[in-house]
Amino acid sequence: MAVKYWSFAGLMLTDWCNARCASCYLSCRPEAQRWLRVDDALSLWRGLQKTSPHGCRVHLSGGEPFGDWPRLLEIAQRAQAAGLGPLHKVETNGYWARDEAIIHERLAALDAAGMEKLSISADPFHQAYVAIDDVRRLARIARETLGEDRVQVRWEDWLDHGQDLRNVDDATRQECVIQWASGGRDRFNGRAGDVLAPHVELKPAAVWDGVCREGVLRSKHVHIEPGGCVFPGTCAGIVLGRALGPGGKSIPEIWQDLADHHADRPIVSSLAEGGPTALLELAKSHGHSPEVGYASKCHLCWSVRSWLVSQGLYLDELGPDWVYQDESEKRR
Repeated sequence: MAVKYWSFAGLMLTDWCNARCASCYLSCRPEAQRWLRVDDALSLWRGLQKTSPHGCRVHLSGGEPFGDWPRLLEIAQRAQAAGLGPLHKVETNGYWARDEAIIHERLAALDAAGMEKLSISADPFHQAYVAIDDVRRLARIARETLGEDRVQVRWEDWLDHGQDLRNVDDATRQECVIQWASGGRDRFNGRAGDVLAPHVELKPAAVWDGVCREGVLRSKHVHIEPGGCVFPGTCAGIVLGRALGPGGKSIPEIWQDLADHHADRPIVSSLAEGGPTALLELAKSHGHSPEVGYASKCHLCWSVRSWLVSQGLYLDELGPDWVYQDESEKRR
């Protein structure tokens, strides 16, 4: 199977977040402290542009990238000065948007640094930690200053009609979150696979037989976490290559190695040939007992990968440790 060029990539500036959302497929948290160095971010950005003959649209995400505003702005400004291509978007949950003057100042700075879009998270998971009035304030000012077509809100219906869940009782918050999770909008990967999946309808693994066979190799989208691990699309915890640290390779080298040798990688080749059910068969060969059911294809994949990590298996393809931290702590 031919590997697609990566034409859309997210640089995860950090695993820190003010929130600990039940939906987080990256298991980000307030106590996390990993941050992508500015020079490393620029190096990765250059590598992404060199990998694809069509160029690569880069966005900056987290965790919560506004947790270190000077770092976020410096990366955007230096990327623009180096001619690395437009900054496609910056993602945020809006926790910082309490003061209108600060909002105007930061949006103007990012606009000047070439940001094309601002992407704002709004849903019951985030509103358990972030005041919805702050998010609405940010969305309003962003639309006024950047224009409607440069502001993306996930999700608009919640922004319009949702509520602040920070101070409601636990039962009300839980009911709202589970009802939302049952609507099929969220991936049950990472913390979502551990926390949300058990509360929705579970189906036999065979339901997802053969799905996602092309996603791991044919997706044009990757994310790179603060330590340099390259993930396919939003499949956090599957390592296509390591770009930073000892033995790290350049992004073009990682892509080429994947293109040439993906059949030699047990995790990647299992997913490419048979999807998450093939990965389940691989785990069963090591003694894994399947769950009674799975909420989605992502939940199936995550559940199997979490078990493999807990057994110390295939750690060259499964990582980094912090992505699986919630699950490993639960197992201990």
